[in-house]
Amino acid sequence: MATWVSQNLSRGSGTLVWHNLHEVRQLRNVWLFLIAYWLYIDGVDTVVRMAVDYGLSLGFDHKSLLMALLITQFTGFPAAIAFGYQGTRFGPRAGILIGLMIYLVVTVRASVMTSPGEFFLLAFAIGLAQGGIQALSRSLCARMIPGNRTAEFFGFYNMLGKFAAVIGPVMMGWVGALSASPRTGILSLQFLFVAGALVLLKVEVGRCRV
Repeated sequence: MATWVSQNLSRGSGTLVWHNLHEVRQLRNVWLFLIAYWLYIDGVDTVVRMAVDYGLSLGFDHKSLLMALLITQFTGFPAAIAFGYQGTRFGPRAGILIGLMIYLVVTVRASVMTSPGEFFLLAFAIGLAQGGIQALSRSLCARMIPGNRTAEFFGFYNMLGKFAAVIGPVMMGWVGALSASPRTGILSLQFLFVAGALVLLKVEVGRCRV
């Protein structure tokens, strides 16, 4: 009995996901935004999750790496508030693009840094951009999805977030192995930020809500 119930719940969940995916594809702007979000949030999460491994590969000690992570966490909350104010004034897409530009600068600087002090500065920059990108992405998504289907569409949005940091680590590892340098590997993440930004620019923000 328990097995039968489990199988039917799984089948029902799969059907619901497929149905939501079909509906999302009918809404061009929502579909474009979700593709953009999936690309750039993968890069955002990869930077955070791979930061310790990258720092270790450069010879930084664990104490310095822990300090950098704390800097990122403490910076993220006030940065999200500041980006929220900016998003109210200029629109969430502009704020997201600014955050992605910060990540582009961070990856370039990370590829040439040599000291823990530089690592701390980059951790501060990541904290500024990460909280803002996450908050504004959710705000922009809320503007676009159908008002009567909020729970379902946000469920799909959250599911994409769960699949983040999948492409990025593979890219970093593959490029780093081919070049025999982790510094080159982190530069490969720029593809995700640039691709996400380009797709986001195609979203007609003023015509999103249905």
